[in-house]
Amino acid sequence: MTPKLGYAAIAVSSLCFGFLGSLGKFGFALGYTPLTLLTVRFTLAALMMWAVALVVGLGKYAVTPQLQPYLIAQGVAYAGTSLGFFLALRHLPAGLVSIVFYVHPLVTIIFASLLWKERLGRSVLIAALLAVLGTALVSQDGSTNFSTGMVGFAWVAFAAFAYSAFTLLGQKSTRQLNALVVTTYSITYCALFLIVLNPPLYMFDGSLTAAMWLIGLFIGLVSSVLAILLYIVGVKAIGAAKASIASALEPLSGVFIAALLLGEELRPLQWLGVLTVIVAVFYLQRGALNDPRHREVAPTNRA
Repeated sequence: MTPKLGYAAIAVSSLCFGFLGSLGKFGFALGYTPLTLLTVRFTLAALMMWAVALVVGLGKYAVTPQLQPYLIAQGVAYAGTSLGFFLALRHLPAGLVSIVFYVHPLVTIIFASLLWKERLGRSVLIAALLAVLGTALVSQDGSTNFSTGMVGFAWVAFAAFAYSAFTLLGQKSTRQLNALVVTTYSITYCALFLIVLNPPLYMFDGSLTAAMWLIGLFIGLVSSVLAILLYIVGVKAIGAAKASIASALEPLSGVFIAALLLGEELRPLQWLGVLTVIVAVFYLQRGALNDPRHREVAPTNRA
């Protein structure tokens, strides 16, 4: 896959992820808690992924024992990301959570350079700073009440570090596995981890209404299966650090989807943030595609 297609995959993935906030609010209004919604989301997503595996052929899903720990860790990291983000929303304003969470591109860059020996130039660092600035501006909703406890900050910081771990582990695992296989195992281990935390008996006793099942199914398919698969494809094509920066389009899609579904309006400061993130992504693409070291940064495509 070419770098351009990798960036396109990240863009569509970000759009799919953008539905989470709005549909999560609908789900909470219907009676979901963050943990129950996440458990339903990833349980359904795992079942859908293994249904695809039956069609593709289970023989292609054989994984060596050496790679299983990476896939397990990836699933747990994504579960931690989702839990941390939604639990932080219970203690902090959504805008502040978004600001703190989207430091994960910088976290990923630092750890990628240390662990995977990614040699990143000035264009990547500038794009990272612009992406963080842009998402900070977009997430502003005019709220000035930031006098909340450190519990919320701890949860959102945990979410940001967990997401960076998911990104880096995805680069490691996709060196030797097809992105579809990585996505299937990651979602499965994520679901199993959440099931251990929250045994889903409510999925069988009639507690969930038809509307709740519909919300869980949509989030499971669009914001989990498609979103994570396309993100891993993007990581495989352009590398972990660049993928994490390009994924800054996610809060932008969330803002636009919320405007359409919930009637939320963008403030002038948020429009400035939109422009800043778009500039960051295009600057990143231009620098990466003209960088002769790109092939050394991106993982090997063995799909």
